[in-house]
Amino acid sequence: MEKNRSKDEIMRLKRLFLNVADEATCGMFKIDDSNKQIVSDLFNYFIGIPGKLDLNKGIWLDGPIGTGKSTLMFVFSKFMQRINDGFRVYICSQVAAEYALTGNIDKYLLNPDGFCKEPVPMCFDELGREPIPSKYFGTELNVFQHILHIRYALWQQTHLKTYVTTNLMPDEVQNIYGDYIRDRRKEMFNLIAVTGDSRRKK
Repeated sequence: MEKNRSKDEIMRLKRLFLNVADEATCGMFKIDDSNKQIVSDLFNYFIGIPGKLDLNKGIWLDGPIGTGKSTLMFVFSKFMQRINDGFRVYICSQVAAEYALTGNIDKYLLNPDGFCKEPVPMCFDELGREPIPSKYFGTELNVFQHILHIRYALWQQTHLKTYVTTNLMPDEVQNIYGDYIRDRRKEMFNLIAVTGDSRRKK
């Protein structure tokens, strides 16, 4: 949703973002030529300033291992929690493991605080690294095919935001989750490629 923010407020939020990023990563988060534009676009998006990204869609970050996708969403999660529009980051393999233990993933469809609560934005980290399918007492489920399918329907109805990080390329998304999910990514998400050298080497 678009928000009217003064220049002073934007500068205050930029300082807050840098402080949160420094605290959340113990000083390891760096903005440089390889990520400056993505950080700027995501900052504007999350504080509701129209720009390169569609404010009515979620975020889908893809790219090679180690390019900082997970760190970006972790930092923005912490930042948004500080300005009262927060979202949580869930690791896909842990969500799939929870299904294997309990047979229940309802809280990842709408709201982790209860199924009767209002739907909330969520980030699913490292899509494609979870076991597929997951099994609960012999019942098999492609957990994130199901989650993304339901949240797509909710996005159509309410523009509920979903955020994803993944190393998968489009053909791999189709092979694992089906053409339904691949085809609807462009509708539901701002697709952002995160490239460059691995930050884990630095």
